[in-house]
Amino acid sequence: MKKLFFTLLMVFVAGSCMAMSKSKIRKSARFLTDRMAYELDLTVQQYDDCYEINYDFIKAANYIMDDVVYGYRDAIYQYYQLLDYRNEDMRYVLTYYQYNKFINSEYFYRPIYSTGTRWALRIYTIYSNHNFYFFDAPYHYKIYDGGHSRIHFSNGFYNDRYRGLDHFTEHHYIMGSQTFGHSLKNDFGTNLKERNQPIVYNNYKNPNQNNRTKDERYRDMSGNTNSPQINNRNQPQQNTQPQQTTSGRRQGTTTTGTRGNRSGSTTSTPQSNNSGSGSSSSSTSTRSSNSSSSRSSGTTTSGRRGGR
Repeated sequence: MKKLFFTLLMVFVAGSCMAMSKSKIRKSARFLTDRMAYELDLTVQQYDDCYEINYDFIKAANYIMDDVVYGYRDAIYQYYQLLDYRNEDMRYVLTYYQYNKFINSEYFYRPIYSTGTRWALRIYTIYSNHNFYFFDAPYHYKIYDGGHSRIHFSNGFYNDRYRGLDHFTEHHYIMGSQTFGHSLKNDFGTNLKERNQPIVYNNYKNPNQNNRTKDERYRDMSGNTNSPQINNRNQPQQNTQPQQTTSGRRQGTTTTGTRGNRSGSTTSTPQSNNSGSGSSSSSTSTRSSNSSSSRSSGTTTSGRRGGR
């Protein structure tokens, strides 16, 4: 059955002429994963694996989304089958707490919706600055191309990859669930039809329009303790450049030299105490004129400098 499903999927792949470019698929998968890392506090390995899962899902769904928008029943069922596989792989990767938050966030759990003649990721309506990323790209951002997808691993590549992790044990499938009708209505409308029926587009309007990128409560304040490991691991070639704080990134993320250091500004502390340097120069004449009293009191000039 699975072989038949993926065979049909590859037919759609070969026949589609409106496919999203591979670079755009990578960008969309990275943006979605970046916000998952931001809100779910992903580790480095989780961050990379979630990117793979999102990439595989968006790449596979991309080739049938035109027919999904048209409301064709078979394409919609195939889409939700892909989504269930993707969400099951996420369950293998995430902890109980992370997955519980994941399934209760519509823009993560059911990431694609359609309105009119187009489809898009919900996460783009939540964070409207599409060029802003909280984290650096995954280490295999430009080279991964589906090697761990369900096409190659029918039971999931990530199954048993995180042994010992407190996983969410309950299966959550959208296809066949009691809430399937609600999910379908909110994602693509209720205009299911067969191939020989006329097209009626879905005019669903996504209600989640709050721009979290510009909201100070959500920007650079997620508390993700894995941020330095994600951001600094892949850039050894930048260690020779002058230290600069990357514009738009998390405050502790620097382009050079401060691996694992959340506040790169601490490297400049010797220059920040201007009052200390002034008192040192003014006290030189005082010590030269009162050297005898300094020796008698047991406090030497070298002792003071050493304490500084």
